[in-house]
Amino acid sequence: VAQDVRVLIVKLADRVHNLRTLDPFPPERRNEIAHETLQVFAPLAHRLGIMRLKWELEDRAFKYAYPEEFEATVRKVEKTREQRLHLMDEAMETIRNRLAGEGMKAEINGRPKHLYSIWNKQRQQLIDFESIHDLTAIRVIVETVPECYHALGLVHSLWPPITGEYTDHIALPKSNGYQSLHTKVLGPNHEPMEVQIRTRAMHLEAEYGIAAHWKYKEGSSTSPA
Repeated sequence: VAQDVRVLIVKLADRVHNLRTLDPFPPERRNEIAHETLQVFAPLAHRLGIMRLKWELEDRAFKYAYPEEFEATVRKVEKTREQRLHLMDEAMETIRNRLAGEGMKAEINGRPKHLYSIWNKQRQQLIDFESIHDLTAIRVIVETVPECYHALGLVHSLWPPITGEYTDHIALPKSNGYQSLHTKVLGPNHEPMEVQIRTRAMHLEAEYGIAAHWKYKEGSSTSPA
């Protein structure tokens, strides 16, 4: 590992595969692997900035480490899913039209909050499910850094920002290299909504972390597998 961090990436991928095929194992072994994943492997994925692996590791391990809490969270999320998706689609279309009116090309998509992060937020902040409003986030992916800030201004012109809920991770990246603008606004129906704005390079870095960095250094234009 000290000589080549790619060894860690292989181990993380192997752990994801293990979790995907964990059902045949005895309950005790499933529980052991799941807790080890949450305590060791998911934090490693976070440290390397490979959020796509981190989220899958956490959600799959959550199912086996805390099965009752997992099932309860799934039921609560599904209960309000249709309404949330409708509001998210409406908001994405509004943002898309606003950016197009400014001549900006952007990729806009919605991301549901991951099950483990919902439950963990409840546990850490001692709040109930109904107090969590950012169950979905809208991602706006543009081409340049100036366009990120331009898009932020346009989003704030559409809906009022929530005081104290804006973070600039472009000017001040996270320790794992993550960059993005995060803001929360009172969106359609006056519902709180998170919007993340970043460039395509920042998006690849957020999804694939150090693996994306190697792709850039090698001069490849393809997305990491």
